[in-house]
Amino acid sequence: MDNRYLFSKVVLILRETNEDIEEYVHNCHQEGLAVSKYLYGSITGEGEDSPSGVDDISMAWNGPGESDAHRVLCITDNMAAAAKATDAGIAVLGYYRQGSGQGFLPLRYVVEELSQVEEEYLNMVYMRAHGIPLTIAVTERTIIREMTTDDLTALYELYSDKAVAEWVEPLYDYERELQFTKEYIDKMYGFYGYGLWLVFDRVTKELIGRVGISHRSIDGEECCELGYIIKGSRQRQGLGAETAKAVMNWAAKQLGIDKLWLCTSVDNVASVALAHKLGFELYGGCTQEKKKYYLYNKSLRQ
Repeated sequence: MDNRYLFSKVVLILRETNEDIEEYVHNCHQEGLAVSKYLYGSITGEGEDSPSGVDDISMAWNGPGESDAHRVLCITDNMAAAAKATDAGIAVLGYYRQGSGQGFLPLRYVVEELSQVEEEYLNMVYMRAHGIPLTIAVTERTIIREMTTDDLTALYELYSDKAVAEWVEPLYDYERELQFTKEYIDKMYGFYGYGLWLVFDRVTKELIGRVGISHRSIDGEECCELGYIIKGSRQRQGLGAETAKAVMNWAAKQLGIDKLWLCTSVDNVASVALAHKLGFELYGGCTQEKKKYYLYNKSLRQ
């Protein structure tokens, strides 16, 4: 059995079972995942537990011999169960049954056809619940991954680099930056699935830059903007192009973004050259705080 998941146990807390659920349970067994199924409605089957009430289901992830209760993914169609699992630090995925008459749970992650959901998505739900950063891409020389609060010290070092500081806004003081980072991880990574990520050298693990997607209002519309910075000692090595291309590929294939924008100072010769190298076309210009910028865009449609 090949367990490709970050969790080792699935707990299903549902009103009733169906073909989709049974197929998913079968898939779990095939992939080496332990499964516990709790039905709190009128239908129960052999080998299934039926708690006396949805509020009495902590036994689902705290069973005898459970070595790590947090290595659990709870899948439920009940908000009380979802809330109890969340309070216990358990990753939760909502389940919606078509034709059941139920509304979607007010959860961030909800699926309809559970048996068709890929492991990458389920791992992402688990990682979001436990603050584990997602790796966006691994290129020839770099690792691009999400930021965590543990990265702040290295981030301050990056932003103190003269070649970086010349073109970016400085970070806040530590406590304010810490709070900003927590909110950014939750709102940008957690809600949109993208943001500005960190670039690490694959060999040394040193933080050498940032690259990613942010929001910019252009002609009254909210657009996705590509951004990148590389520390001075690693510039002129093609790393900007290498990481930007990885992000463009991610944006098109994983996020379905069909166009990216790019804004750079007219004085930033290296950034302007990179924009052209990446195939961006000049759209126009703008002035912000008496500084002039070029505005580019590029279609990601194949």
